[in-house]
Formats: sequence, C-alpha cells, structure tokens
Amino acid sequence: MNLFRYLKEDRILVELKAQKKGRAIREVASRMEDGPEISDFRLFLSRLFQQEAQFGTGVGKGVAIPHYRDESVLEPVIGLGISQKGIAWAKGERVHLLVLIGWPEKHGQAYLKTVAEIARLLYVGSVRGKLLEARTPREVLEILKGEDVKKEQVAC
Repeated sequence: MNLFRYLKEDRILVELKAQKKGRAIREVASRMEDGPEISDFRLFLSRLFQQEAQFGTGVGKGVAIPHYRDESVLEPVIGLGISQKGIAWAKGERVHLLVLIGWPEKHGQAYLKTVAEIARLLYVGSVRGKLLEARTPREVLEILKGEDVKKEQVAC
C-alpha cells in the first residue's frame, strides 16, 4: 500500500491538540512545511483549504482525509493526526483520525488509488481502534504494517 511508502514517523501526531478543523489541518500540515516534498508550502496550504471548503473530506466513522494535488507538491507526502477528544469537523461530525495527503500534479491514478486505499483501510474498525490506542508514531507504523491491515488488503 502506498501509505507505508509516504507516511514517515516524523509526520505522525498521536496527540493532536487542535479541536477545530482548520487548526487540526494546520497542525498536521506543519509537519510537512520544511520537507523537500512541497516547494511552496503557503500555496499548498491555501489551496488545500480552498478545496476543503468546497468539497469537504470527512469520510465517516471519525475519519477525514484532506487531500490536494498540484504543481507545488514535488513528491507525495502524507501526514497523520490522531485525536482522542475529536475534532469538530462538519455538521456535528467529529473526526478522530486525520490523514493529510499532498500529491504532485502528475500520477493522478496513483493519487486516487492511494486516497481510496486509505479510506478503505480506515473503515476497518479494528484498525481504527488500534490507531486510537497508539501512543507513539512508531506504534502507529507497526499497526499499519500489522495483520489487520494485511487481511484488509487481501480482502480488497
């Protein structure tokens, strides 16, 4: 799964502080700001917020996947934030798992496949439950490489 390839330990927040959508997105995105994958971070973040306002990215079950692709993203990058308290997202929806994806303009099929794989994976209750219990970024990565994830990949 592409998630393992682009999600790095330093881009995982196991205790998001933000409890509102905009702040939560900024908190996760801040882990990408100084990375080599995004050439113009301000432009990327601005366009990500514009797209979020227009389309919304809550996918249900306490999961949101804000994602955006354009020329300011040089290489795929993924960040993950976990909130025990939940983030006020949209119309009473609370999000506990926030996956932020930046993708280059090219490779549109891989982009769509990655977003779909992540959504499908996080729809699995056992995976969500274990992620919510994780206390370290390393533990999150171990969960994402675990048996529940492998079973889900075979089932798809």
